[in-house]
Amino acid sequence: MNKASLKKLACIGMIAFAAVITEAEKYLGYPYVWGGSSPSTSFDCSGFVSWVLTNSGVCNTGRLGAQGLYNISTPVSNPQPGDLVFFVGTYDTPGVSHVGIYVGNSMMIHCGDPISYSNLNSSYWQAHFYAYARPPYN
Repeated sequence: MNKASLKKLACIGMIAFAAVITEAEKYLGYPYVWGGSSPSTSFDCSGFVSWVLTNSGVCNTGRLGAQGLYNISTPVSNPQPGDLVFFVGTYDTPGVSHVGIYVGNSMMIHCGDPISYSNLNSSYWQAHFYAYARPPYN
């Protein structure tokens, strides 16, 4: 890739992240609700991420679970703001059990209880970390 292509890709990434974070921050403070997938029901982790990606206009995922979001995303080793961060073992289920949106500086926005920012360097998140992955942005 030449420099012009890389600059264009970086610009698209910043625009997508701006749309994602603008949508995500609307719901800061909303409570965690198992199976929730919209502002009217509130959210669980995957419902929140699915809603944010779809309603920010950057990636129409429909309603997917955490494992489904991982399955449509491409693993990355150098995460960028707007990538997703996945965890295992956060409750008793096989595979990926939690997902958040990476915002940079070892932080994510996710549907804990309530929707909030969390530090990925905490011992809890480090113990359950699985992968970073990039959703299929439009």
